[in-house]
Amino acid sequence: MDNYAKEAKFSSMPLLKEERMYGMGDSLFANTGYGVATWCFLTGGLLAGILSFKMALITALAGNLIGTLLVAVAVSIIAHKYGVDSYTAIGIFFGKIGMKIVFGIFIFLNVGWAIILSSMCARSSNSLMTALTGHTLASGGVIFCTIIAALIMGFITWKGPAALKIMNRIMVPGLCACLLIMIVALIMKTTWHDIWNAQPLWPYPDQKINVLLSLELGIGAGISWWPGIGALGRLNKTKSSALWGNMVGLALMPVVVAMLSAASAYTVGSSDPTEWMVPLGGIGFGCLALFFVILANLTSGSYAFYNTCLGLKNYNFFANRKWIWPVALFLVPVIIFSFFQDFMYTHYQLLMNYSAAIFGPMSVIQILDYFYFRRGHVNLRDLYDVTASSGMRYQGGGNWGGIIILAISVVIYIIILDPATWRYAACFGYTSAFIPSCVFALVAYFLYGKWMQKHGVGGFGYADEYEAAVKAKA
Repeated sequence: MDNYAKEAKFSSMPLLKEERMYGMGDSLFANTGYGVATWCFLTGGLLAGILSFKMALITALAGNLIGTLLVAVAVSIIAHKYGVDSYTAIGIFFGKIGMKIVFGIFIFLNVGWAIILSSMCARSSNSLMTALTGHTLASGGVIFCTIIAALIMGFITWKGPAALKIMNRIMVPGLCACLLIMIVALIMKTTWHDIWNAQPLWPYPDQKINVLLSLELGIGAGISWWPGIGALGRLNKTKSSALWGNMVGLALMPVVVAMLSAASAYTVGSSDPTEWMVPLGGIGFGCLALFFVILANLTSGSYAFYNTCLGLKNYNFFANRKWIWPVALFLVPVIIFSFFQDFMYTHYQLLMNYSAAIFGPMSVIQILDYFYFRRGHVNLRDLYDVTASSGMRYQGGGNWGGIIILAISVVIYIIILDPATWRYAACFGYTSAFIPSCVFALVAYFLYGKWMQKHGVGGFGYADEYEAAVKAKA
């Protein structure tokens, strides 16, 4: 059993309840360690550009809560109940081949996130060196440090969730203390009245558009946790620790950081912590804060690595190979594209906006499929059974109807709001982009699910078998 438990933490095999590592405290640390990273600071700068501090706070909180709750219900509950990660669970809804196709998109997104996090580590190291020595790295030096940060993330991932657990217990309290000091320093530098009444820096003419764009950004931030929330959920001992960890660590704490960053943008002129932490906190506290920002991004990046490598274990090539193989392979594109880290860093919102376009309707499909059609019951044997006898096998190995519905939903989002440019259609001010894409996914998959249920496709009938077995035992 010990060998299985050790192997399960480094593979797509389900974790049993007694093999899980995180109670409530460690779940809060793990989710906060994953959630408080580069994009929180950079998101604050975008919010400061289009909304006042008050409205930025309201929309950021609302958007993050909506997005995080959606993916927590869609992924975390299943991950905790069955001990599977996000990517393995996709096989329930899209089939084995469909899961691998969708996973290809996720690899692209996670490579981007890993580079952005590594870049923030490099930039923080550069600011730290400048503050301590007066010397600044050239662009080649920043690229080198980005690659070093990626290699460190790969090493932590290779050591596994136990190493991440130790890092979180050190990093999270230290980072929270430093952020609290920075909040006090920012208020002392200006006044709370100035921050609370700060006005947007470069808003769109229509206030309604500013609010909706901010909500889309917040929802995108919350939904962007989809790839990693399953790997965290499967490590939790209880459902409450999984869900509360998600909501506090991935929804609330990032908002605190984003609003600190927004406040610095309003008052100091920059939302990038590598630029304002030392001037604001002084050499001592500023350098200490930068050190913990580096640790936070290393931790968050390691979770991105870990989640992706668990997904790679679903492929036959990696299934029976040692854990170092998927870790090493994922490092290759991260290192290659690190040479373009400056572009990735300054265009981070592309990944967040596309995450909203993809993971929003996908979460709706998952929730409808699992809670309505399957009534909360999945046959794990069928999920891992790749033979023709599997009750969860789809025609051609993939739930192609579900994948097409997801693709159309993403197109609807992009037509209404272009994630790359934030250009929006005339209807955006009345509908947003998130709502129409998710409503289409809900209605279309409901009708398609009824057809699958009628024709005995997808393993929906297991819910009846399970409930009948429970009644027979009672």
